[in-house]
Amino acid sequence: MDLIKAIRERRSIRKYKDKPVDDNAIEKIIDAARWAPNAGNYNSWRFIIITSSAQKKLLLNFCPGIDDMPAALIVICAKPKQKKLKEATRLMYMADCAIAAQNIVLTAYSLNIGSCIVVSFADKALREILEIPEDVQPYLMVTLGYPRETPEPPARLPISEITYRNSYGKEWVK
Repeated sequence: MDLIKAIRERRSIRKYKDKPVDDNAIEKIIDAARWAPNAGNYNSWRFIIITSSAQKKLLLNFCPGIDDMPAALIVICAKPKQKKLKEATRLMYMADCAIAAQNIVLTAYSLNIGSCIVVSFADKALREILEIPEDVQPYLMVTLGYPRETPEPPARLPISEITYRNSYGKEWVK
């Protein structure tokens, strides 16, 4: 698969077919996530896979970012090595989880599985439903399933409007 093509063509899928994603595909997706770069090679991510219909229905009550019932959900958490975190360390874990999420959605796309990264969820409810310990922080969720529809690509700003050379505001010129 052409990586640049996948990056440009992958879409956030919000409507899914009622068709399960098999465990072999989920395992490939998680394997790709664990190969994401991460600060200090701490491998602090923890992935909770939700395929139970009852749990998914319950979670949807606390996740306004999910519009339709996905075949599976992956909750991406970080388990820090120390108890008290500085803000920079918290951001490091968040970045690690975001990079893992990118690997998840690209791998899902390569398997013809739709996905959507979700950040809107009630932390307390999620922790209670999934029995997430206090020392583990959920950062993101990714929905997975077979797309019922594929949206058109959203508009993107031209490179010249978002890129600068050597300092902010200095025009990027090839």
